[in-house]
Amino acid sequence: MTQALKDPKIINYVILLYAFSIPLSLELIRALAIAIIILWVMQPDFKSKAASIKQNRFFISIGILLLILSVSLLWTDGDNIKFGVKYITRYWYILPMFAIYTSMDKKYIPLALSAFLAGMLVSELVSYGIFFNLIHIKGIADTDPSPFMHHTLYSVFLVFTMGILLNQMITSGSLKHNIVYGIFFTTITANLFINSGRTGQFLFLFILVLILFRQYKLNLKSLVLSLTLLIAIPSLAFLFSPNFKTRMIETYHTVNTISYTTSIGSRIGLNIAAKDIFLQHPLLGVGVGDYLSEKDKIVEQNYPERTYVKELVHYHNQFAEFAVIAGILGLFSYLSIFISLIKTPIKYSRMDTIKYILVSSIAIASLSDAMFHLNRPLSLFALFAGLLLAQYRHEQTDAPKSI
Repeated sequence: MTQALKDPKIINYVILLYAFSIPLSLELIRALAIAIIILWVMQPDFKSKAASIKQNRFFISIGILLLILSVSLLWTDGDNIKFGVKYITRYWYILPMFAIYTSMDKKYIPLALSAFLAGMLVSELVSYGIFFNLIHIKGIADTDPSPFMHHTLYSVFLVFTMGILLNQMITSGSLKHNIVYGIFFTTITANLFINSGRTGQFLFLFILVLILFRQYKLNLKSLVLSLTLLIAIPSLAFLFSPNFKTRMIETYHTVNTISYTTSIGSRIGLNIAAKDIFLQHPLLGVGVGDYLSEKDKIVEQNYPERTYVKELVHYHNQFAEFAVIAGILGLFSYLSIFISLIKTPIKYSRMDTIKYILVSSIAIASLSDAMFHLNRPLSLFALFAGLLLAQYRHEQTDAPKSI
């Protein structure tokens, strides 16, 4: 039995299940992530695989961030050490990334993409079932049909999926495949605008332009196509999606009259508090255990009327959060993760575009949520960073050796 588990096919099959489960079930994600890690450690060549991780710039940048967060425990208040350790241990969710990078066979990479898309299709079908009152799930309203995660995160997942589908559609030479991709792209886009996640709705515009410009470069065709879609899709959503219309009107009023009890207003309040803390501790921050207690102190001292801001349990801005925790070192170490992944050369154009979609999605969404600390986006990042680096590894291995 133990010998059978060492078969490389087994870990690849489990990774496929992991990819399918990420949009659907946190319990499955945890179970499959643990299974992947155990199977990876059991591999006969585990030591050499682990050694190869140390030579990759991307993994070094991940390690630097985690090291900085860990070292910041030294200047964390003693009463908050346990809280700080708990913050750091959340990063176990990225461990499958190392196994995917070192153990994913080349032929399974496109299957993993398909498995993730299949998981998103199931999620989407349930979402539409809720929207049309065909499915009823306690606590989820038909006006915000995000079935398996918070609507902000779901909106990012939808946009990320839209980006993959559009990329596949543009680069596919098969009419049959393009019909399938086109239908899925349309329903995913519609799903985005019937939900309440404004982060994804804003991100949608950026990812759309990114893909079109990468495919067609900056020319008249890409400009006209981008402008047409950028105007047409939100306009149709405003006309036909009451939820989107309500959220856009709410956004307009919030921006014009800031209330720190609203979703956008509270984020503004959090960023103001983060700025104040950062200016007091610009180099090293306040420590990983004190980032919330310091926020509470600043609000009490400078903005006592902003009680809702004090109640929030993270900064809704990953950049601000790392800057508060570890100062300029924490902020730059987070940025270096995106830079090192972008600089990873991938020859296969489809995967190279996915690299830009992933980095853009996580980086931009990090301005409004804790995208590199919440379990769902960490798992999404672990899967796709692992797949991208596995593609890079295979391209390096398959490259002809110079004489």
